[in-house]
Amino acid sequence: MFNRRELLRGAVVGVLGMATTALLQPQQARAQAPGPVALNRPNIVLIMADDMGWRDTSYQGSPVIKTPSLDAMVANGIRFDYFYPAQQMCSPGRFALLTGRNPYRTGLHALGAMRPEEITVAQTLKTAGYSTAHFGKWHLGAKETHPIRMGFDLSYFSINYFDVGGSLAVNDTAEKVEIKGDSSVFTMGLAIDWIKKKAPEKKPFFAYVCFGSPHSPYKGTPELAAKFKDAPGKADYWAEVAGVDEAVGNLRQSLRDLNLADNTLIFFCSDNGGVEQLSRDPAGGGKMQIGVRTVACAEWPAGVPKPIRTDIVATHADFYPTVLDITGIKPPPGQPVVDGASLLPMLQGKMNRREKPLGFMLGLGDGGIAQTDFTKETHGVWIDGVYKLKITPPGMKVGKKKQRDVAAQKKADGAEVVELYDIYADPTEKKNLAAELPQQVEKMRTGLNAWRQSVRDSYDYKDFPNRAKPATGA
Repeated sequence: MFNRRELLRGAVVGVLGMATTALLQPQQARAQAPGPVALNRPNIVLIMADDMGWRDTSYQGSPVIKTPSLDAMVANGIRFDYFYPAQQMCSPGRFALLTGRNPYRTGLHALGAMRPEEITVAQTLKTAGYSTAHFGKWHLGAKETHPIRMGFDLSYFSINYFDVGGSLAVNDTAEKVEIKGDSSVFTMGLAIDWIKKKAPEKKPFFAYVCFGSPHSPYKGTPELAAKFKDAPGKADYWAEVAGVDEAVGNLRQSLRDLNLADNTLIFFCSDNGGVEQLSRDPAGGGKMQIGVRTVACAEWPAGVPKPIRTDIVATHADFYPTVLDITGIKPPPGQPVVDGASLLPMLQGKMNRREKPLGFMLGLGDGGIAQTDFTKETHGVWIDGVYKLKITPPGMKVGKKKQRDVAAQKKADGAEVVELYDIYADPTEKKNLAAELPQQVEKMRTGLNAWRQSVRDSYDYKDFPNRAKPATGA
């Protein structure tokens, strides 16, 4: 097991640009020491793959795929070895990435739309003078929460995943563009064309690029699929992953050609854990398991001049507060509770482990957790320091329809399942320490319950007191 201090030894402050923010945590305000102010705010490109797993890169040890572009990113930037998605499904992770908030706060048990009152990173950056654009999958609503209404100047989008032969809608018009070739390469091509138009403006930009790959049903281009005809698993799946890597490579090359690479922050992640067996986090299964890791990396030559490999716990919700710290932009008026933590101290070499605990709900599939479960049960995952606590109520499992199995719950003996792991000493989570460390379990249970109540308060619209809670709901 690598040592955290050794991994971060190469991190230097460099020309990091930021003035710190003070976003509210669920229970108290967060104070930080002021940092240096940048002369130029960075461009930002946020890339999200769809159902790509923790091991779906050659740098993470995939026995099948070669990902030279992502490998180059971590060789020159940041490799996250403990990056956790916000939830098991597509919409929740995207919500957390854009808002810094746990998806249950906005009522996203699974797939669906966020509330229109939510504040996105695109809105905040746009107000501060950034050009903003979205390309690809959206999956956060089509009417009140359309990309154009949530802070993006331009959007080429699909509500859900998309593949070879599909199309993307343009803004809120009837216009569509047909996808030609690999869908990830095509989508990134649209983003690159937009960046080329914005480059002469000398104005910072934020591009949010969401691939429809490697989401099932898999449909790789014949050229890419042919490379994996003898590989274990599905050739079309690996073809889609290869397309993702090629798209990232095209972006990196274009930024170099435009002399924008040095002060452009690229952040890459997946929306949840991997589906295929060879893709999964060895600590705990695939996409439908909460609290498992997924792929994430970043690159920013001006801000991270030396590579960093970190085992600091990170998550989707960290992106928003980190961007505000890096750019020196203050949170807007009415900013609701944020669950994420700024990772700027990690970039500065001042952070050995995550100080702010991280919580997850055990929602299953299509909203299988009833609204009343917020308060009637203790369940979820709580990561605090080196420990991860997972509490599973009786009968909690995924049924055939990816929903909570009510029949199994009724037959259960009433005993909850409590698991406690040291995620660093035991990264594959084989040794349950709950019986050995009961005081640690209770301490973390208390933290989990307090956080769950905060989430329930947000779910009940306490973050937005001027809007009445809908008549339906718990």
